[in-house]
Amino acid sequence: MAKKAASEKQEAKQDAFDALKGPKQRSIIIDMMVFCGGIGSLVWVLREMAAS
Repeated sequence: MAKKAASEKQEAKQDAFDALKGPKQRSIIIDMMVFCGGIGSLVWVLREMAAS
């Protein structure tokens, strides 16, 4: 019985600690790929507009 109460208390502590953590940080690799894709799309659109 005491072990069950202790494990519940430990689980409650862990839940409280997890709630204090911020959101998971996004990968800089993914962010850079999205950024490069956006810049590439912008360049392509401007190039197509200038051609006509």
